[in-house]
Amino acid sequence: ESAAEEPRVLCIIQDTTNSKTVNERVTLNLPASTPLKKLFEDVASKVGYVNGTFDLMWGNGDNMADTTPIDQNSDKTILDAGFEPGKKNFVHLTDKDGEQPHIMPEESGATDDSAQDRFIGPLPREGSVGCTNDYVSQSYSYSSVLSKSETGYVGLVNQAMTCYLNSLLQTLFMTPEFRNALYKWEFEESEEDPVTSIPYQLQRLFVLLQTSKKRAI
Repeated sequence: ESAAEEPRVLCIIQDTTNSKTVNERVTLNLPASTPLKKLFEDVASKVGYVNGTFDLMWGNGDNMADTTPIDQNSDKTILDAGFEPGKKNFVHLTDKDGEQPHIMPEESGATDDSAQDRFIGPLPREGSVGCTNDYVSQSYSYSSVLSKSETGYVGLVNQAMTCYLNSLLQTLFMTPEFRNALYKWEFEESEEDPVTSIPYQLQRLFVLLQTSKKRAI
């Protein structure tokens, strides 16, 4: 009964360990009574790192100045440690002792689905006759909270008030005629810069939506 009334704490974690992840945000909505040790466990599970191979530092958005380390071995709750309910609590994930975080090894069974994950092509309509196993696999068993959901679909991260655009992109992706026509289109690098080519970038996005193991990209 008390759990329903317990305040929750919004933690926004920025992985600053390399240039590929520095612009990504991981969000955790935790009960205020969550111990700091559990916070580290949840972060490790969500980002796919081995717990104990990274540090968490206080941060205020993109400003890395005046950061303070969070004690993983403390018995305090996140509320006692200074996290505030009802506010965005920014945290930076950093290297530990100058070493990159260790990536959590994939489950041994993950290789069985590798051929399906690499498949790029048309998705059959629901109820249609076709090779549905080319894409939809009932044996997803990834341990990370960030892994693709059991539905097999991948979401889009909101880049700050881009929900309207994300909805449009998902609608286009789920329209077989549009998606398959885009897959057939070929990019001519000699004629256009791939960075500024909208159809090329859209094609790349669709491939990630179809093959990524993440819950959102």
